[in-house]
Amino acid sequence: MKKLIQHSSHYLAGLFGGLAIGFISFPIFTRIFSVADYGMIDFIQKILLVPTALSKAGMQNSVLRFYNEKEFSSDRQSARSYYSTMLFGVAAMAVAITLVFLVAVKFLLRHLIDGPLATLLLFASALILLRAIESILLSFLRIEERTAAYNAASVLMKAAMVGTVCAFLPWLGRSVRTYLSGTMVAELVFVTVLVSWLFRRRLLSAISFDRALFRSAVGFGLPLVFYELAGVILLTADRALVRYYLGGEALGYYSVAYGLSQYVNDLMTVPLGLAILPIYLRLWSAEGRARTIEFLHLSLDFYLMAAAGIYMLVTLGSHDALVLLASPKYLGADRLIPYLVGGLLIYTTHVFLCAGLLIQKKTGTMALALICSTALNVVLNCVLLPRMGLQGAAVALLLTHIVTILLLWLASSRILPIGVRAGALAKYGAAGLAGWAAASQIALPSHLLNLVCRCSVGIAVYAGVLLLLDSRVRSLPSYLLRSRRSQSVEAGIAAEPVLSEAAEELEEVCK
Repeated sequence: MKKLIQHSSHYLAGLFGGLAIGFISFPIFTRIFSVADYGMIDFIQKILLVPTALSKAGMQNSVLRFYNEKEFSSDRQSARSYYSTMLFGVAAMAVAITLVFLVAVKFLLRHLIDGPLATLLLFASALILLRAIESILLSFLRIEERTAAYNAASVLMKAAMVGTVCAFLPWLGRSVRTYLSGTMVAELVFVTVLVSWLFRRRLLSAISFDRALFRSAVGFGLPLVFYELAGVILLTADRALVRYYLGGEALGYYSVAYGLSQYVNDLMTVPLGLAILPIYLRLWSAEGRARTIEFLHLSLDFYLMAAAGIYMLVTLGSHDALVLLASPKYLGADRLIPYLVGGLLIYTTHVFLCAGLLIQKKTGTMALALICSTALNVVLNCVLLPRMGLQGAAVALLLTHIVTILLLWLASSRILPIGVRAGALAKYGAAGLAGWAAASQIALPSHLLNLVCRCSVGIAVYAGVLLLLDSRVRSLPSYLLRSRRSQSVEAGIAAEPVLSEAAEELEEVCK
């Protein structure tokens, strides 16, 4: 738990940097581009996720699974073979998929894709190759636990993209092509810098490509491609259907609402997902099934506590946040945000509930569950969009994520039964409802003041009710103090006894 908190805090620091850039760029881009153009930008990027997922072939997961720190630290050739195989293998597949995508858009799908969209997709196709390589490069930083480098690279790339797009505006004008041009230039520089860094470390060599390792890596990651692809289609299908049923303007409103919801969800998902996977894989190998279940169960419980508070804040502040960040021309999209955030927070629990499937390499089961959910999402959108408008797309996403998690939970519980404490969940819900009831009475004329005051009161009430209802929350400050003292006193002791003692203390607090 200490390592999870430590690594999550590192990733969270980088995420805050990225979100800070996003909160600066989001109001700029929503005001510079028209509603329809903003929707088109988001739609193109979601479409490109499909060939990008195929290009990676799940290798970003294989990077984590086949990394052997002890062997690579002592055997330089094995390390060179690992890095070369993963990077060059993905690059070769990405080139092939990019060419197939170009041919498909130009000749095979011309009757399904309108002219302007097809032209922009052809123009932006270089992003397929760049983003496939980026995924592997960032996975290298992640598995080496270079959290500072990972965060710096992620934040600098986002800042470079925003700066490049803004620099291109006077030359190319306010168009979708301008945004795509700036994005491609920034990501090309990012890839070039990180690949050069690997060459300087002498970890890349074409002759070190290992075909056997590549086949094993693809064999492990390929089922996850279908899982990732189903998730990508889940993101893309609703936008395509919104555009088909309601038009480009409605797509712009939906894209803005989803973008704000994604920012909120990323605060939880990104640092947690990046940190927890390496930890529970090592815990499974070192200490076995029982300790892994204990760790995941406790982590999920604390996640639900935080998620309930975040959802309460979203319901309180979505209207004011939309006006401040996106401009009043997007009013109406704020009604979608609670549905979207609720669905995304529910889906994030797969980080815990899918652990058994990942450990046992049951990636095919994960893919099947998500494919079924994607089909459900398409059906729900076709039914709800004509009847409910944009709200139908948000409701469809919420229902889809609920079904997805139930399917994954049932499949994974046979391997690792991670449960949800109904009593604790009821406490979090009661605390969130109390916070919302108190803060929703505030109504100030200034959107900024209203947002700050509502959220501040909501957080205070939520924390206060939890302190009254949950003994673990009351014990947390004393536990953290004891843990800090223990860490200082036992700095010279080996890692295993320290972690064992911390686990015992944590078990005592939980009891």
